[in-house]
Amino acid sequence: MATASASAAAPARAQFAIPAGLPLDRALTAFSVQSDRDILFAPGVVAGLRGRAVHGRLAPGAALDELLEGSGLAWREFEGRFLIEKAASRPSAPVVEAASEVEGVVVTALRRPTLERLTPMSMRALSGEELARAGAATFQQAGALLPGLTRANTGTGRHRFSLRGVYGSGEATTALYYDDVPVTGPSGTTSDPGGSAPELLLVDVDRLELLRGPQGTLYGASAMGGALKVVFRRPNLSQTRLSFSGEALASAGDWGEAQTLVLNRPLVDDKVGLRLTAYRRSEPAYVDNRRLGLEGVNASLVEGARVGLGLRLDPDIEVNLTLAHQESRDDDTSGGAQAAPPDISLNYVRTPFDSRLTFLDGALAWRFSGLQLSANLAGYSWKSVRRSDYTGTLLSERRSPDGCRRYLQVAGCTPAELDLYSAYVDSRAPGLLSQPIDLRATVQEVRLGSDAPGFVAWTVGAFHELRTDTIDSQVLAADPATGLPDEGKGFTGRRIVDSRLTQRALYGEATIGADRDTSLTLGARRFEYDKRTGGEALVVNVISNTADANFRTTAGEEGWSVKVLASHRFGPGMMGYAQASQGFRPGGINTVPNLPPNLASYGADSLWNYELGFKGGWFDNRLLASAAVYRIDWSDMQYTANSTNGAFSFITNLGRARVYGLEAETSLVLSPQLRGGANLSLTDAVLTKDQASNDGIGLGAAGDRMPVVPRVAGDGWVEYRRETLWGAELLLRADASYVGASRSTFKAGGPGDQKLGGLWLLNARAVLKARNWSLGVFGENLTDADRPVFANTARPPQLFAPRPRRVGLSVAYSF
Repeated sequence: MATASASAAAPARAQFAIPAGLPLDRALTAFSVQSDRDILFAPGVVAGLRGRAVHGRLAPGAALDELLEGSGLAWREFEGRFLIEKAASRPSAPVVEAASEVEGVVVTALRRPTLERLTPMSMRALSGEELARAGAATFQQAGALLPGLTRANTGTGRHRFSLRGVYGSGEATTALYYDDVPVTGPSGTTSDPGGSAPELLLVDVDRLELLRGPQGTLYGASAMGGALKVVFRRPNLSQTRLSFSGEALASAGDWGEAQTLVLNRPLVDDKVGLRLTAYRRSEPAYVDNRRLGLEGVNASLVEGARVGLGLRLDPDIEVNLTLAHQESRDDDTSGGAQAAPPDISLNYVRTPFDSRLTFLDGALAWRFSGLQLSANLAGYSWKSVRRSDYTGTLLSERRSPDGCRRYLQVAGCTPAELDLYSAYVDSRAPGLLSQPIDLRATVQEVRLGSDAPGFVAWTVGAFHELRTDTIDSQVLAADPATGLPDEGKGFTGRRIVDSRLTQRALYGEATIGADRDTSLTLGARRFEYDKRTGGEALVVNVISNTADANFRTTAGEEGWSVKVLASHRFGPGMMGYAQASQGFRPGGINTVPNLPPNLASYGADSLWNYELGFKGGWFDNRLLASAAVYRIDWSDMQYTANSTNGAFSFITNLGRARVYGLEAETSLVLSPQLRGGANLSLTDAVLTKDQASNDGIGLGAAGDRMPVVPRVAGDGWVEYRRETLWGAELLLRADASYVGASRSTFKAGGPGDQKLGGLWLLNARAVLKARNWSLGVFGENLTDADRPVFANTARPPQLFAPRPRRVGLSVAYSF
């Protein structure tokens, strides 16, 4: 007999989330975990069979009836357990309640399917249905549902993710995954891949998983603070379905629109299926450029498509191929000037961002002999052109004696010669920094793990990534009337920087006592990095000094990430855990010309995370709650500083930081019609060592709080459903999110410092569903909150506030 063990005591009803088409032994194992009941079956009885989908809060017997329907098998009670056997003539147990009252989400945070509320880690999972109900189609919109996740604007069309106060430059501190594939931005001229994440629209996704805390053993070095994982919907091999949805919206006196088309089509029943997703989203502008006399400069457009091909080569072998392509354009910055209203830009030039992202992934899952082999072969290409206003740097250098000496090639400058140099600088102003970038990456990963219930569950894997990028960094003169490049004036400066990163890793996790109430998980990852960077100055910029921009450097790093996790189930649906986990990022070489020798390179940084957590359910699982408290000790943290002339950014090691935090979540079902929830994140992140120096601008001292990290963040939501007199369903939903206060720099009140956050965002949505149609109305940022939530280090700084109030209509049809 094969046994999937769990606690014998079970609630009257349990929450189930078992997808259709799983091999029946796997589906029964998932049933055992989710129902908290032991189940017995002979392997030969279930061989070659597959389970039906089971979703909702059901009596275990009713759920088992649904799972086994059409299989020719039945169940009966046997010594307090469920026994699966060949069907006999008996009536099916009645379904107690088929409607889902507390949404259960199956996640793959542990690189195997588990129910979110039974996974021993601090996480938040949003199903695709919940994202749609909240109207979250972008990362910005989803971020309001994920308190503690910071999405900081690093330039037009670019953002940095961070979790738990682990905010810094260099390789990403919060990993972004599409399915099982990590993606990141280019190194560029600032060695900062984490400063721009390749974001695809959250359209037709199965779920979004936010994994808090270091995920170094399973997810690698870019997951020091956590990981954000987007799981696409895969083709359904047995059902044809077509759906269309559209939006019309208005914001700041301008109009936008969005359309999505999804087609699912089996090509060979239960063997081959195709899923096509196409979308277009146009966002209205809301920022005016007062200096150039332009209104509505920052409209944006995103167009994309995704094709999924699913193949079931054998009952135990599945292959999924995914191809996604997205093109987007932001017409200009969304940031306002420091001394102006948040919707007013004083930029001297236009700074659009153009992006073309292509993503390809092939995934294999093969179950055999109680094991599962998973493999991914993936690659992505991201071509972009990013632009920024360079005028502030030019103006700050127009009376520089050093610049004068470089320009005239003299030992010293007389007042007349300085005037001559200033005239040259003025002729190059306003200035625009334009940077075409070509990023290409390939990723290969293979994992082997246990696939049968037992005392020990384990996973081992190997990972390889090759990432290359080339940036053509051009300083151009612009037309002061239009803010557009003046092609006839040539280059103020131009340099090329090439980067090549190779990383390899072997990793593994083992859980001892996986089928018991108490378990211990040990994990480790051994990784190696090799990075090569080269630069060449094609046109020397004498104003900011790129004379020494020709170089070839190599850097390597190797190390370990480890994790120890102990968990205990106190009863049905309740568990606690304690964890110590490590995060690590490699060092590298700065590409900034003329840095002092002590800043030419930067070292690796690492942290330890110590965490206690609890998850539980009460009142027949109508009330679910989880909480985690943690401490992070961060050593040699990497952070961006600016050169003393403000022209360049570089990475340096700041020493030590400490973070204390609390994360709490709850959801409550008051009735079949009414439910809601709330989430809270508290973060106290401070430096514990002085960092100020004469070699860079923007560093801090012991006791300074980490910039851009709100001490308090939270959200709450409520949903109400009811059936109308004519048989349609009405859904009302309201969301409120709070972004707490923070500062834009280490030094409160210092140059360029800005108070951030301290605002509420309120959204509301009403949807009427009738048969295959749905019609909705929505409003976002109903109070028109406009306090800045981020400020960059441009000269002068730019402030970024939430998008103004937006209202609209939505319609959807499916069959």
